[in-house]
Amino acid sequence: MVSCEELECIICCNEYSRTTRVPRVLHCKHTFCAPCLEKMSISKGALYTVSCPLCRWVTCVPARLSVSGALWIDTEIWDQITEQKMKKNPSLKKLEIEQAQLIQSPLPCAERTNFISGLQRLFSCVPLHQRVEIC
Repeated sequence: MVSCEELECIICCNEYSRTTRVPRVLHCKHTFCAPCLEKMSISKGALYTVSCPLCRWVTCVPARLSVSGALWIDTEIWDQITEQKMKKNPSLKKLEIEQAQLIQSPLPCAERTNFISGLQRLFSCVPLHQRVEIC
């Protein structure tokens, strides 16, 4: 079970939601809301990169997808969002919950796994924290 503090993005301090502030997981396993990830992303040709503000791990996604659309949803937080809403508003309609559950990642699971393993192979030989000396 996720604590109340973990149900909000630590960057913007807003609660996660299933519509506007979807909790997305970086490759380092840290979670932030989709709008914050979009703001932190940097375009590098065919890739977008996001440096995790907690551990500095660099996550890369293809530029043909949005950053938040290419990253997995944190399902542990996702499941808690509905439970929290139900506690706050018991009259919440079942239809609203079902509609919110329709949000999915744009890539099927097999393609996503192949994409991530391809990126890992691509960047395994590239030092991410290389020191550059300027003369």
